[in-house]
Amino acid sequence: MMTISFKHMLTLAALIACAAAAHAGSPDGLSIAAVGNASGAPYTGAIKQFVADHKAHKVADCNKYMLNVANVYFTNLPPQLTGDLAVAAVNDKTKRKRLGKLLTRFRDATIEHGFDAALAYEVKDGKVRLYGISGDPDDKVLVSSLTLDEAQDQKKFNVAVCKAVAALFVLTAP
Repeated sequence: MMTISFKHMLTLAALIACAAAAHAGSPDGLSIAAVGNASGAPYTGAIKQFVADHKAHKVADCNKYMLNVANVYFTNLPPQLTGDLAVAAVNDKTKRKRLGKLLTRFRDATIEHGFDAALAYEVKDGKVRLYGISGDPDDKVLVSSLTLDEAQDQKKFNVAVCKAVAALFVLTAP
């Protein structure tokens, strides 16, 4: 009887260790490249404000997900990593694979394992559309949108960004 309990304890300990490892990668959180196409460019400031609000712990609720963003780059990106490519990658598998390679192969002094995802943004059909695109081309693209009027409210904008990035995963080094 004692052996069975010990086996159960070992199994439980192994499961807990596996759960912790499943969230491994960057212990600091997601590394994201934020890229808007020409129509989305006016909303770069609102996305930068989202990042500032997140760092100041003003973005409290991201639905059922805990938001953990470590780095968001707007500049110093590879020249091929553009908003046009990222927006096109939403519906084009070839461009999605190209985007994934650009994201995951990026390295600098801060980002050692590449970007985990891109946050692409555009204005289309009278709405600001935000896309959370994983560096893994097999992961589902997360889409969030809000009207142009709603986009003027930073709290509503933060919720929309949150919906686009909160369910993204930290990728492990390739």
